[in-house]
Amino acid sequence: MFQYEINRENDKAIVHLNGSLSLRDTPKFRTDLKTLIDSPEVQELVLDFKNLSYLDSSGIGILLHSYSWTKEKKKQVRIIHLSAEVRTIFTVANLLDIFQLKEET
Repeated sequence: MFQYEINRENDKAIVHLNGSLSLRDTPKFRTDLKTLIDSPEVQELVLDFKNLSYLDSSGIGILLHSYSWTKEKKKQVRIIHLSAEVRTIFTVANLLDIFQLKEET
């Protein structure tokens, strides 16, 4: 089961992901991320993976879309609290160099 919560801090939107992100969860999540990125108040999108246990290729697709959307708008996207399991997926998919990965905010 996948859930997420969005918190706003000034010009930053922090998205706390929980569970396992897969194909059936992606349409609404994609729409909500796009809305956040399109919002003029949001300059930085932070994806908190602390409680994300897994993501499949559709989840990776959303992350890549988020990256390109933020770059188009001259905004920032970064990922924090990447678990060992998800870090392995990022390594295999060659995503470690694309995102600004940090262990803490």
